[in-house]
Amino acid sequence: MMWEAPPLSSLQSTLADPHLPIGMRMRATYFLRQEYDNYTKNLDAPTGSDADERKKDDDEDSDDISMIVISTLAKGLADNRHGALLRHEFAYVLGQLRDQRAISALEHTLLNEADDTMVRHECAEALGAIGSSQSIPSLEKCATNDESVEVGETCRLALDFLSWKLNGGKEGDDNTPIACACMLSPYSSVDPAPPHPKHEALSSEEIGIILSDGRAPMFERFRAMFSLRNRGGSKSVKELGNALVMDKSSALLRHEVAYVLGQIQHPDSVEYLETSLRRQNEHRMVRHESAEALGAIEERWGECETILEQFLNDEDDVVRESCVVALDAADYWGYGNVDKLAEEEDGALAKRTNFSLHKAGSNGKASSASVLNNHFNISG
Repeated sequence: MMWEAPPLSSLQSTLADPHLPIGMRMRATYFLRQEYDNYTKNLDAPTGSDADERKKDDDEDSDDISMIVISTLAKGLADNRHGALLRHEFAYVLGQLRDQRAISALEHTLLNEADDTMVRHECAEALGAIGSSQSIPSLEKCATNDESVEVGETCRLALDFLSWKLNGGKEGDDNTPIACACMLSPYSSVDPAPPHPKHEALSSEEIGIILSDGRAPMFERFRAMFSLRNRGGSKSVKELGNALVMDKSSALLRHEVAYVLGQIQHPDSVEYLETSLRRQNEHRMVRHESAEALGAIEERWGECETILEQFLNDEDDVVRESCVVALDAADYWGYGNVDKLAEEEDGALAKRTNFSLHKAGSNGKASSASVLNNHFNISG
């Protein structure tokens, strides 16, 4: 089903005020992504005189909704008052838009070594997702000279992905990784590495060995991760979960594993994600992603809710806010209550569904709630 978003001006106003509840600002972020997707899809639709008229409209910046969305998110990214969690989400969405007009804002934050590591990491990953050779100099600079291990790793990973892509490592359009049909992604996210076609012949355990090999290139480990994600099932979840709780080589890898487990939404993930979240000495980008992933597992929501509630007063603001957002949104959208109308917000009535499936894109997987895809980019 389609979602009726609040007016664009309302979304802009929400993100202009960093003092509003973070759950409201997070929803506005993904409604903006929906606005961008709807607008750019409509640009491809007109023909004949309608197309000529649309072209005239495009010449007027004030009418370019896609640019308004990018500018609004870029302003949010530059505003430290929003906090690291939401700013990193702004960067993530900008990357998923794959619009080169977002590059300058992302590079500006990436190159500021005084900024938050998690935000800068997400900017680097977003530049990789956009996939333009224009970003190579900035990525190369941070890949070799950055003081942050996580930022340096992300930049090297993005450079490896760009090298793979620019050397023809794709089939068809940009969404299609070079892999056989059974290994292709059921998710609409732009991933930092493609699955490897050779993994089709390997068992989940064998792919898990590649994922867990701290001596292997990070790009190859990420390819193993996404091969396991695309394969799915309890055996793949076991390999991913073991990497999350046993790896000691890279917080970047562990945080991506947590994200992938959130995409899969398999109930067997809960124990691994809980273990990760409970580790006070774990990097906050890993704990944050584990919290959001727990918010995605509807089948065991009662248990996940109890776990998340225990971290509402966590000392780390990013972890604390991640739990607040997951719980707030689950309450707002309401697991399983798709036939009830939510309260009116900014003049728009939206149907209730779980937050993880609402963090909005436009290619949503049809679950029992038949909802939009989310932060985890679950597609049909």
